Amino acid sequence: MHFLFIGGTGRNGSLAVQEALSRGHTVTALVRNTNSAKLPSHSNLTLVQGTPTSESDIIKALTTPQPPQVVISALAQVRATESPFAALHPDTTPDFLAVSMRALLAAISQANISPKIVVNSAQGAGSSWRSMNLPGKMIFSHGSMGIGLKDHNEVDRLVRESGLNFVLSRPVMLGEGEAQPVKVWPDDGKGCAWMPKITRGSVGKWLVDAAESSEWDGQSPVLSN
Repeated sequence: MHFLFIGGTGRNGSLAVQEALSRGHTVTALVRNTNSAKLPSHSNLTLVQGTPTSESDIIKALTTPQPPQVVISALAQVRATESPFAALHPDTTPDFLAVSMRALLAAISQANISPKIVVNSAQGAGSSWRSMNLPGKMIFSHGSMGIGLKDHNEVDRLVRESGLNFVLSRPVMLGEGEAQPVKVWPDDGKGCAWMPKITRGSVGKWLVDAAESSEWDGQSPVLSN
């Protein structure tokens, strides 16, 4: 299977790229700078330089070296520091994720292909809002976290209305660590623990699982360990 990764150099995306390569898939990754991209050198990995908001750059990535069966978007809002509570980076717009998804969908239409789209979203988006605990709801209702959730919700809408096959993954609070068994909850997160966590390694592996399987097609499950 051939994958296109948007956001494949981030902390979740890079792990998903490595997971896909380890399973024998071929991968194209759209990166801002091919010389500084922190991805492993691999015979099955092709790097295309460009930005996720540029339709023309994405079209090039969609056709180099071949059209993908799956597009994995692991983009995240770029913040001033690595803290999830930090302000957005000055070069990042509040609707960065939605603008990037619009560019991706337009490029897919131009390329006349119909890949499956797997998105690294977040708990709190869409119907999963009700599964968040009160402190989480307070945090995601204000400031940069609130901006990010609003952006995820718009991506959710765009993907659902695209007519393409999709999976919107909604991981809970992220932590560093290797892949562990993943609990997959319904779209609304019903049954999820009060203070759930999941490792980035688990998310990276699950994104590839979702790409390979039809089990979660058309769904937006909440993920935890």
